[in-house]
Amino acid sequence: MYIHWDTQLPALVSSYLRWKHSKEEIHSASLDGHFFHVMVIKTYANVALLRHGFLGCSPVEPSVAVDLATLELYHRLRRRYPQLSIQTITKMLCDLHHVTYHHCYRDQFLIAFDAYLNILRHIRSRVSEALGHDAVKAHEKCPCCTYMLKDEVQLVPSILVTQDGNNSSKRIASVGSVDEREFTSTYFLSREDVDKFKDEVKHRQHTTHHETSDAGDNNEILSSCLKWKNSAPEQQKKALDIYEVTGMFASACRHGFIIKACEMVRSGELAKYPLAIVDYILRNFGEDVGLGYDVGCTFGEIVHNSPLLQKKAEDLRLRICVNSFHGYAHNRLCQVQHHPLYLAGFGLEDLETMERVFSSTNASARIIRYATRYHWKQALDMQFSQWDMDKYQELSKFLLNNYRQALNTINEYSPVVTKMTQSLGIDEDTIESWIAEEYQFLLNLKEEPEEKILACSYVQALNDRKIADHKWNQVSEIFRHMPIAHDIDYSQVAKQTARIEAARRTALQALLINVRAVGDLEEKLGIAETWTEANPDYISTMEYMRSHKLFELSKANMAGTGYKLRMHIGKAIKTRSKAIQSALAEYNELALSMQPPAPHLKWNDIVNYGFISEFELLKLAYSQHPEILSKPWTVPGNREVATKFFKILRAQEEIVRLNVEVCRLRTAISDGDARLRSCISRLRDSDLDLSAEIEEIRRDRLRVDAVHQVRLDCIESLVGFSGKRGRGIHVNLDMDSDLDLTPIAEAEEITRIHDEVNGTAEDDDIAANDELNDTMVQFGDFLENVALHSD
Repeated sequence: MYIHWDTQLPALVSSYLRWKHSKEEIHSASLDGHFFHVMVIKTYANVALLRHGFLGCSPVEPSVAVDLATLELYHRLRRRYPQLSIQTITKMLCDLHHVTYHHCYRDQFLIAFDAYLNILRHIRSRVSEALGHDAVKAHEKCPCCTYMLKDEVQLVPSILVTQDGNNSSKRIASVGSVDEREFTSTYFLSREDVDKFKDEVKHRQHTTHHETSDAGDNNEILSSCLKWKNSAPEQQKKALDIYEVTGMFASACRHGFIIKACEMVRSGELAKYPLAIVDYILRNFGEDVGLGYDVGCTFGEIVHNSPLLQKKAEDLRLRICVNSFHGYAHNRLCQVQHHPLYLAGFGLEDLETMERVFSSTNASARIIRYATRYHWKQALDMQFSQWDMDKYQELSKFLLNNYRQALNTINEYSPVVTKMTQSLGIDEDTIESWIAEEYQFLLNLKEEPEEKILACSYVQALNDRKIADHKWNQVSEIFRHMPIAHDIDYSQVAKQTARIEAARRTALQALLINVRAVGDLEEKLGIAETWTEANPDYISTMEYMRSHKLFELSKANMAGTGYKLRMHIGKAIKTRSKAIQSALAEYNELALSMQPPAPHLKWNDIVNYGFISEFELLKLAYSQHPEILSKPWTVPGNREVATKFFKILRAQEEIVRLNVEVCRLRTAISDGDARLRSCISRLRDSDLDLSAEIEEIRRDRLRVDAVHQVRLDCIESLVGFSGKRGRGIHVNLDMDSDLDLTPIAEAEEITRIHDEVNGTAEDDDIAANDELNDTMVQFGDFLENVALHSD
């Protein structure tokens, strides 16, 4: 059946275009209820049906046809609401036309819809060919990233991209075996391209944090990042056998345009998937790519050890960092090396784009889980296509919002940083040196000595023995003072005696275990006389243990929650709240007895710390390295201002990048319209239908570009704008056309955009915005879960 569709596809495309752009009345066939007749002479039946606005459900002798308007309606609905299944729309049509639903109607509608989508894809292919677009250059969809201009500022990184995996888009292995079609998508890498990297990562490269790494001490300290599940050893990333596709791995530029994706086949997030994506990115984007990945620290080592990618990545100067949000759950040494806040050139970009992409694609997970491989990829291809269209429509808004954010950051933080530098008598270079000094300090840290660990265990064993001895004395005292009654109820006394004897046995066993543990540790440490509370070694060890109560705060609040925040933040915080409160109370009890006294902490202090680095620093300052308390970079106020200083630097870089991107977008709009007009004029004599199709594309593009032009004008009118005004010239073009597209936008739309810039726009009605409404409901649930109450 599919071969017949492919054979007649060129004729179907021509017939569809003729119907779509014809001025003749649609549905000229004779209708009688749900039945009509079409005379076919020397042509395909579906070619004749298309001329009348229908598409048959069979390629050869169709007995059922679907209205093209209905197919287009479902196509548009599906792009906007991916959860809408074929079965749902078929049942709706049956209800609308008072027909009893039967499952064969679903199959017939699916066949027609597949053929309709194939026609649309073929039309897009013809349009791209007419415009001179090469499918290989599909990565050039984002004009702000790729439309290079003459004499523009050289950006480093030249482009910011991000990648991540998602396990929601699964597909059951046992379904769809009859359909052997292979869907060709410009968004997906083939499985063969991905499998080129299947042997790149050896088990020895994925050492756990207990093993030795060949890369030295730096990797040993970074090893705590390996606790993230998607940077775990390859052999641990298994998947349920019922799934053939366990999700997808995808990448996008900072503006949200999808670059490439690949299927994750019968596995978790193996290294071959990001390696294949990075290989594609390097081949197509070239030098100085900035890549964000939630485990960029460990992935950088994987790329460095990859025989296929190592030299290419080094020659093209690939820069890998950790996404901004995820980065705050990594240890501090990782942050100062890989967090975009401390990396020159990354601007204010958070590189969390894939989280937003997957939030959209998750909507289709329910209807593609039991789909064939062809329909699984077709559904995601359709969704990616709509996503890119939406991102293009929002492109100027992205630039406007980022420009305003960068200007506000500079204006808000600059006075604070200036005041601090003047009060301390330092300059900006000194603040930057703090990060280098902190990095060197963390790099030189070693693991706790075994003697210190054993001493802590010994003190804990002494305390446990004391508790066990107290428990034994309590139970024995109860037994000794048990009254002897003359009127004996034997059964009752027997039960009471049995309970007491059981308690004595349990207490005695616990006491013996703790006595034995103390003896073993004394032998191990060579202690001749048991430590007492007055013993100097006991006192110093207790102070060391008290300082490590800070680590409980880190572990209970931040280190665990950091990753859970991405998955189940509300539940995680609610579950751990008692542990946090308990650790906080115990810490404050012990803080005053520490030498020197540690600061008293409140819950708000914990929230304001916010990151693991603050807890780690506090822990180190009152345990192994009290000398760092004299360092200016350990002072909380200085650290906060230093953070603002680096945000100012990133905001200044963001403005430089935005200046380039604003000019690129304006130029791409002008050049793109010129190409469309030229192509339309050229095709009017040779292919009138295709010319009409491109004319329709131009009208849609002009409508969007007119809004872009208004927003770009608003950006150039901002106080603090420092970029080039007007358009530029593409590196491969000499044309210098300048189109005025502003009048195409409605006057009301222009007013609304200016109101947005000036801050006078009215708030949107949340109840009327489904996506915003759902987000606010989830946010409300999150806030309820976060609420913590002290007893």
